[in-house]
Formats: sequence, structure tokens, C-alpha cells
Amino acid sequence: MLDERAVVLEARGLNHHYGEGSRRVDVLFDNDIAVREGEIVIVTGPSGSGKTTLLTILGTMRRPSEGYVRVLGRDMLHATPADIEEVRGRLRFLFQRRNLLTSLSVLQNVVAGVAMTPLSRSGWDEARGKHLLGLLGLGDKFEAWPDELSGGQQQRVAVARILIGLPDLIIADEPTSALDRQSGRIVVDQLRELALKVRCAVLLSTHDERIFDVATRRLHIEDGRLHPVG
Repeated sequence: MLDERAVVLEARGLNHHYGEGSRRVDVLFDNDIAVREGEIVIVTGPSGSGKTTLLTILGTMRRPSEGYVRVLGRDMLHATPADIEEVRGRLRFLFQRRNLLTSLSVLQNVVAGVAMTPLSRSGWDEARGKHLLGLLGLGDKFEAWPDELSGGQQQRVAVARILIGLPDLIIADEPTSALDRQSGRIVVDQLRELALKVRCAVLLSTHDERIFDVATRRLHIEDGRLHPVG
């Protein structure tokens, strides 16, 4: 049966290298990938395999050396700055660096994830932020400052900041690396709920076998080449 869900993220013949001439280093080789709305696709692979480079290209943070990339309906190889800005407004990144604003409280950091977007509503933003923090085990940290939290707690704040904006696409690099088993499970369960309820597409890389069960599909990358798992 054909899958009628829209393709949110697609790349064909994706190659990437750093440097030129004798200093050229090839890191990605002729990769194809498609992620549909509501899917959670997990990418695994050893350090240095090209995972992070792949995610940053698919997340519009860098252009590939060769290949076709389409994100949220936009051709990224020929995108205008306005196109890229629109796409970035509909996707969210979750990387190992949490990038919380130290001058804002925990709740203010979360609310910042929806402020200045069409979803923002007076009163709703703060209520939704408190609800998400409660789900993530941080219901007593609304007024805390980021530097008062552990690394795992900061990561959960970053997750809440992403979830509040109801994005169409989430790209996450090792989202549970700083979390214990229980916290990691809470985080991926919230990502799965978002995928199911609003058909958000999720592409994440991980070494954490404990969260493989949330995947719609798994891919493995080694020596710059993607392969399906199972």
C-alpha cells in the first residue's frame, strides 16, 4: 500500500566534502533519504561516520557539495534567503549544546520557543510551557536559572522549548546523551506524541539503544553511506 503522508524531508544523490585539492576530505557519498510527516527516523553510526554533517545539511545549516535536498517543500540548493528563513521557522534543532539563554529563567527559555510565531497567544504560552516542563519532570524549576540546573535538566528544558512551538520537523543529534534512562524515555515519548498528534517529522541520531523502539524506521551510516536497518 502506498504511503500517502507528505514527504517533509528528502535528499537524493547527496555528497559532501571539506576542503579542495590535496586537502579535500570526502565525508558523505551518494546518499538518499526521505522522511514523511509523522515519522520518527533514527540514524545510528560510529563517531566520524558523517552523522552530524548529514543532519546539518538536512537542517539547512550548510549546503551539500552535490545532490538534491528538499525541506518542507523548498528546494534548498536554489533557495533564496527568504525561503531558508521560512523553512527554519518551521523546523527545530536539538543538538548536544543546549543554547539556553542564561539571562532568562527556565520558563522564559521555554516560552521563547513560541514567542514571535503565529502560534503565540497571551496566557497560553506560559500555561503550555508549565505543562511541558511538568511532563519533563521540571515542574519545580519554572523560576530557576539555566546555570542552576544539571546538564540533563538543561537538555529537558531545550526539549520543552522545541515542543512548545509545534514544529513540522525536528532534527536532533544525540538528544538523550546527557540523560539518565528515565529522563531519556520521557523525552523520546514526548517526541513520539508530537509526531502522532500533529504529524511532526523527527530525524534523530543516537547511540542510545534504549530508545530504538520509538523509531518508525532506522538507518545506519558508516563511512559516509546510509543503509536501512531491518
